[in-house]
Amino acid sequence: MIKILTVKQVSELLQAKQSTIYAWAEQGFIPSFKVNGLLRFDEAEIFEWVKACKRPARCYNVNNLTRAREGGRN
Repeated sequence: MIKILTVKQVSELLQAKQSTIYAWAEQGFIPSFKVNGLLRFDEAEIFEWVKACKRPARCYNVNNLTRAREGGRN
């Protein structure tokens, strides 16, 4: 079953202002649709969109991070 979200729900989920969600939807940046003129979102599509926007984590050598801090620049 499809779960439909409002702008407020998406803004809370993504921790972004409602005005940002409206702007993203208008620009086609985030998947959305309108029902009776009201902006709505498919929860599954939002989660897929978030996954697609994720950047892969980098692997760091802990010893190298420690050495960088010892230099006093971090």
